[in-house]
Amino acid sequence: MKAWRICEEELRKLPNNNQFTFNYCNRFSHIFIFDGKYFNVTTDKNDWVLLWGFDYFRHDIPVFIIAPSENYQSWSKFFFYFRLLNHHPQLLVCDDNTNLKMAARSRFPAVKIQTCYNHFKENIRRNLHVRSDSGKQYKKFMARVESILSSSQKLSDETFNRWLFCLYRDYQHDPVCLQVLTNIEKYKAGLLAYRRIPQAPLTSNLIEGFNGHLEGRLQKLRSFQTVKYARLWFNGYILKRRYTKFTDCSLKFGYLNGKTGVSMTKKEQIDLPLLF
Repeated sequence: MKAWRICEEELRKLPNNNQFTFNYCNRFSHIFIFDGKYFNVTTDKNDWVLLWGFDYFRHDIPVFIIAPSENYQSWSKFFFYFRLLNHHPQLLVCDDNTNLKMAARSRFPAVKIQTCYNHFKENIRRNLHVRSDSGKQYKKFMARVESILSSSQKLSDETFNRWLFCLYRDYQHDPVCLQVLTNIEKYKAGLLAYRRIPQAPLTSNLIEGFNGHLEGRLQKLRSFQTVKYARLWFNGYILKRRYTKFTDCSLKFGYLNGKTGVSMTKKEQIDLPLLF
């Protein structure tokens, strides 16, 4: 208890992350990735969720909230805070979460929303049961779908449509496969939102990696006693991450090594407070 009281006292000294961003940061890039991460609260039988987002090129975390669920109202509140930054992203990347997409569109009518290829393909695998014997007849079909929705290549519109037509030609008499192809066609605008945006990602792998880091901390904590304490802890965790230098970035993110997320987005000619 003494250790917790010391930690709580220090956490209470920290500024609110969202207000901190409003006061000190404005140099964000044009691509963001958003997701929710669920966690346990002892006083509530249902899990709560952290709603947060990352600047794709600068890896900073401008805004977060915690909410009882990922419903439209929660995401709308999240994007209300994000909108206060007076920044208009060109592209948002997320999983196939209708509430998130609707809330983002209500605050940023002109934004493009890219559906994560990995999440979209995983939903198809689950529906086809390709990992079990009951769906083994669809493994070849799924492999061809994955070749179209590959995060390692960006197909031209002509190639994308031609490969889809080939699948339709070969599987049009299978109602299950036909439903998958119909769904791909229905969501094609979201799957191809990255068009004409340089270096646009096709997946939400970046935030999934940060979710994995966070999960390691949450497993040690097991649960929060109250929502109030959860909000306090997440505020401290996110500020600390924003102030921590990157060391393992590779490929196109190698330039971030030795830098912090908040140093990449802070306003010009302004000094950041020493929080840690």
